[in-house]
Amino acid sequence: MNSELIEESYKKLHLHLKKNDYKGYDPFDGLNSYLRIFTFNNRYLKRGLLQTIRRLPFNIRSVVGIGKNRSTKGVSFAASGLIAMYRKTKDEKYLKEGEELLNWVIENRSPFFSNYSWGNHFDYISRVFYLPKGMPTLVWTGLIGSIIVEYYNVTKKEIYLDAIKKTAKFIIEDLPLYDCENTFCISYIPYKKKNVHNANVIGASFLSQAKKIANVNTEQIDKMSMTYTAMRQSKEGYWWYGQRKDMHWIDNFHTGYVLDAFKRYREASGNTDFDENIKRGFDYYRKNFFDGEIPKYYFNKTYPIDIQCASQSIETLLNFGDIEKAYLVALWTIENMQDYDGHFYFRKYKRNKNKTDMMHWGQGTMMKSLGHLIERI
Repeated sequence: MNSELIEESYKKLHLHLKKNDYKGYDPFDGLNSYLRIFTFNNRYLKRGLLQTIRRLPFNIRSVVGIGKNRSTKGVSFAASGLIAMYRKTKDEKYLKEGEELLNWVIENRSPFFSNYSWGNHFDYISRVFYLPKGMPTLVWTGLIGSIIVEYYNVTKKEIYLDAIKKTAKFIIEDLPLYDCENTFCISYIPYKKKNVHNANVIGASFLSQAKKIANVNTEQIDKMSMTYTAMRQSKEGYWWYGQRKDMHWIDNFHTGYVLDAFKRYREASGNTDFDENIKRGFDYYRKNFFDGEIPKYYFNKTYPIDIQCASQSIETLLNFGDIEKAYLVALWTIENMQDYDGHFYFRKYKRNKNKTDMMHWGQGTMMKSLGHLIERI
C-alpha cells in the first residue's frame, strides 16, 4: 500500500478546509435560501424547496442566497482526522488545530438544552419531522460525543471529561425512550418518539463510553438500547433504517453507522452478547455494499455514488480490520471524486458529477476517514 498517495490527498483536503475556514455547504441547507419566503410557511412547499436544491445535479446555492457555513458535525469530524494524524506522527500542530476546532464545536452546542447536544445550522424538514436550526439530534450528539472521547483519551483534559458527562446527561435526561419488549429505543430527536436504528445505537454506544470513562450511571439504557436494535436484525444481517414501513430501506452509510456503534459498545463495555450480530452484520455489509472498490449507495444499487458512503465505507472497513479494502476504496474515491483544489465531490452519477463542496457530508467525513487510514497504514 502506497501511503504517500493517501497522505497527499489528505494534505490537499486539509489545505482546502483551512482556506475556507472549515466552511461549506450541506445537502439539506435549502431553507437558508431567500426563496423560502415563497413557500409561505407551507410544509410541503418547504420540503419541495429543500429537496429541489439537494437533488439538482449542479450547485445553485450561491445564486439563491445560500452561503458556506461551519457545521458542528463536519468540524468535529475534521478534528477526528487531525487527532488521528497526531497519534500517527506526534506532531503537536495537528493536536493544537484539532483542539481549536473541537473547542469551537463545544462552544457552539445547541442553545435549547443546558446539557450538551448538537444539531443542524439550518432549519430542516422531512416527511417525518421538522427541526428548527440548532435543535439537536441523537446522531449528531452521539457522534460528536465519541470524538470528544477521542480527545479526552489523548489529552485527559477536564474540558472534555466535563463535555462527556453533560452529553451523556442529555441522552439520558432529555430524549424520550420507547419501551418495547423489555428493551429501549432512544428517540432520534427531543420531545417526540422517533425510532431510528443508527441513531439509537450511536447514542447507546456513546453512553457505554461515558460509563467507562466518566463513571456515568447509564441506568442500563446503553445495554437495553443495543438489545433493541440487535433483536431487529434480519437473518441476512441487515437492519432497516427504521422499523416503520416508510423507513424500510437499507443503505451504505447508515449500516456503517450501526456496525461501528456496535463495535464501540463492545470495546467500551466488554459485553460480548452481540458478537454474532456484529459478525453477521459486517458480512452482509462487506458482501452487498461494494462493486469491487466502488462504494455502493444501496445494497442493490450503485448510483449515485455518494461521498458520505465512500468516507463511511473507509471508516467501517478500518474499524473491522479490513485495511486493504479500505485503502482500495480510498484510492478509487481520490481518483474519481477529489477535485484539483482538494475538496471531494458530493456525488458521482453514471454520466456526470455534482461537484458541490459539502462540509459535514463530504469534507469533514473524508478528513476523518483519510486521517484514520493514514494512522493504520
